[in-house]
Amino acid sequence: MERKLTILADGEETSLRGRFRLRGRSSLNLYPEPFLLDGWNLREPDFLLLSRAKALTVLQGTSCIAFGQAADVTRATVPEGTVTTAVFAPGLDLWERKVSLTFPAGTKVSEAVREILAASGTGISLLSFPGRDPEFPRARAFLGRAAECAAEALAAAGARGVLAPAGLCVSPEAPLPVTLRLTARDLTDAPAFAESGRKMILSTEVKGFRPGEELLLETESMEISGKILERKVDADTGAGPWKTMLTVEVRR
Repeated sequence: MERKLTILADGEETSLRGRFRLRGRSSLNLYPEPFLLDGWNLREPDFLLLSRAKALTVLQGTSCIAFGQAADVTRATVPEGTVTTAVFAPGLDLWERKVSLTFPAGTKVSEAVREILAASGTGISLLSFPGRDPEFPRARAFLGRAAECAAEALAAAGARGVLAPAGLCVSPEAPLPVTLRLTARDLTDAPAFAESGRKMILSTEVKGFRPGEELLLETESMEISGKILERKVDADTGAGPWKTMLTVEVRR
């Protein structure tokens, strides 16, 4: 297993080298959940590159495991030298922007979400709208954070949203076709179950699994499908952890 992370600053691949550790989680919601990227003993030009970046993306191979708008960069002295910590979060701009919109009765939920995103001025687009797309039975007003307004509109269709690098993905309440298949070879530990079997915890290799994806786990002893609710990543290119934890809502 090659422990390597590729770091992009404002969409451009950097030449950052050395030990890095990425920590954070992404859930099936539109809150700006932060990721922390630690880098040990960075050169001054590399520190300045991180501190000036407006957006960061971290890849493992060709898989995007974290992305978002930069929030803060700090540097501290540690026994090993110095450690630089960059904090970034997807949807931070969508969370900070305010909107004020009113939609007449008969407006489809998808139309409202598209207009909320457009009014936010973030450039985030709605990628698709699977599942039910009902109309508002009466006029609806949305005022406040764009992320919360989009989530409120989606709730009217029994759906939730999550951000991907390309835009907003919608996860309906009803199951979608399976897009991710895992076997025992993909797991680093045996599956664990919680809430009387309604949730499954999977330990996997470091990859950019997306909350909302429909998953099928096939092993010699079980075949279980479900929806990814949360992904936690702790990826250290040194001797620390190198793992992903998935929380899956079990369907069968």
